[in-house]
Amino acid sequence: MSLEIVDPRHDPEPPDWEELRVAAGQAVTWRYDLLHAYAWGAQAPVLVTVLRQDGKAVGAISASLRRMRLGRGRYAGRHGPTGVLDVHAPGNRSQKGWWFRHAPDRDLLRDGLRALRRKAGQGWRAAVWREVSAGESALLPGLMKIPLRTAPLAKLATPWESVDDWYATLDPRRRDSLRRRARTIAGELSVRVGPAHDLVAPAEAAELRAANDLKHHSTLFPQAPLPLPYLEALIGGEEAVAITYRDGGRLLGLSLILDHAAWPICLSWGAVTPEDGGRKHLYFDGYVRMVEWAIAAGKAGLVLGKGQAEAKSELGAELVPSDAVAVPL
Repeated sequence: MSLEIVDPRHDPEPPDWEELRVAAGQAVTWRYDLLHAYAWGAQAPVLVTVLRQDGKAVGAISASLRRMRLGRGRYAGRHGPTGVLDVHAPGNRSQKGWWFRHAPDRDLLRDGLRALRRKAGQGWRAAVWREVSAGESALLPGLMKIPLRTAPLAKLATPWESVDDWYATLDPRRRDSLRRRARTIAGELSVRVGPAHDLVAPAEAAELRAANDLKHHSTLFPQAPLPLPYLEALIGGEEAVAITYRDGGRLLGLSLILDHAAWPICLSWGAVTPEDGGRKHLYFDGYVRMVEWAIAAGKAGLVLGKGQAEAKSELGAELVPSDAVAVPL
């Protein structure tokens, strides 16, 4: 077994990284140019560990080196003397910060964490593993594990032949309101679904995304919105799908989806508020467009992400329990 730890801000892409990402079925957010853009705009340094067996890349761990900031809610300022290794997926809470080409390997996770701790230096008191699903805690290294239940992950299977089949599974009141609003919105706005690079400029996406992120920021570990270079790289590629709502040329609503052969991931939603000239109910209409697109594209389902769990459940999504697990070091 061997390990390679890289800082995406400075270090070149490992030669086998893209092959590993594709073989493991990981979303485009793990593409190295996106990791590079994310790391430069992140609040804390990011280290990515490539795990190898017999010279072949078999898995990865991504961790932010988070030290407590002296001052509540501060994005910048002096750091405290201790911190945590925060294992998470850069830029997307719907994915794990560790993954493998095949089956997970507890020994590799243990050795990878040890190497991260050595690389990071002194003062790290715990590792926090995010998006831990049922039964996965046993794979994580450490004798003492402290779980904290977090928001569930919503996943909506799409086995239907048409959107009407999906409508038929919903509560009649919800079904009628979705249909009625979809007709009204389509009559008032230009609604388009397709490759993101054809439908939206990165600067437009960054503006809506930033406004949404700042409404839901954490006070303990506040994170900066995704930077413009990140969205330029994401939207400029072939693995991002957009749903856009426009009034004339003005962008009023945007959903970005990370395309995937089976389970695309809804990365973000942003909309102009009605007070600023936006439209009501675009949020729910966005799900109608997503389901229509997923069915037409033959996808197994959609990962709808975290937050708004009750609303997503009403749309038929399964709510998958998720924990953050802290492990003292």
